[in-house]
Amino acid sequence: MSVIYLDMDGVLADFFGGIADLYNVDHWKSIKDKDKVFVDLRNTDFFNTLNPFPTTFKLAEHVKTVAWQNEIRCGINSSPLRGDKYNSAYWKRIWLERMNLMPNDLDDLVFTENKHKFTKDPVDRRPNILIDDKPENIDNFNAAGGIGIRYQANQDDLEEYLFIELEKAIAIINATPKSSS
Repeated sequence: MSVIYLDMDGVLADFFGGIADLYNVDHWKSIKDKDKVFVDLRNTDFFNTLNPFPTTFKLAEHVKTVAWQNEIRCGINSSPLRGDKYNSAYWKRIWLERMNLMPNDLDDLVFTENKHKFTKDPVDRRPNILIDDKPENIDNFNAAGGIGIRYQANQDDLEEYLFIELEKAIAIINATPKSSS
């Protein structure tokens, strides 16, 4: 059974807004030493301090509904902080629990830098969907046979863009025959 994966940072959680707040700047890009920022975040609870976007809960509810209607699962596929995999994944999970956004099946909770390894259902080989803000993740996911939708919560329209793209992706999954190999 296919999965609709939601990325966290930039889709559900305001990662870059959190960095701007932490460093007391108007925009995170104004920070001169960005590499230092990511080192400073290691071994902290930073990911549990992030705010959800105004669209987060509407997005999550819509994905759950569409998934249920189409007999598809929904999950999380999020990259951990480089050099802080276990700690950042822990605090992301705490954030998901606190926001009541945990997947129903913990097998659909994925923390990896290799999102493209989760492009197809392992049993029926139909494609999975990834909603992510990072173009590189989308390109890699698509190249590996999944359906990637680039969505950035603070820039893209939820209803006039994302929900339409999600409908198209669901149609592709529904038109893809199940295989047993």
